[in-house]
Amino acid sequence: RENLQALRAETWRAFEDLLKSGKCRAIGVSNFTVAHLKALKKTATIWPPAVNQVELHPYHPQSELISYCAEEGIQLQAYASLGGQDAGVGKLRDLGGSLLHREEVVALSKKYGVSCAAVLLKWALQQNIAVIPKSSKLAHMT
Repeated sequence: RENLQALRAETWRAFEDLLKSGKCRAIGVSNFTVAHLKALKKTATIWPPAVNQVELHPYHPQSELISYCAEEGIQLQAYASLGGQDAGVGKLRDLGGSLLHREEVVALSKKYGVSCAAVLLKWALQQNIAVIPKSSKLAHMT
């Protein structure tokens, strides 16, 4: 763990150098927990990261991380916004099935006349979380 913390700090210093040199306009992190962010803050000369990209959806709401990032001015960006599409079928079954097919999501979808995916994306957006949904279907991208 100490080696990972040192590696994260070293990588962040390289990002800071890139930002200072004008080679990028913003720097951020991915999959950082509150503990990771607190440790990084101790060694960072540029704070806060512009963004922390994490898996975030109603099955994995990360409430503590949302609060911490809001306090620190870090924009959270959610991947797997539709419920961890990369999770195994068994894991999804244990959680109650795909979020896209959950009774609550389907009911809201019908109530507002939008897709189930739109309901899930709105859930994140209403919490000031940027979303980057994934799709391989052209119809979903237009």
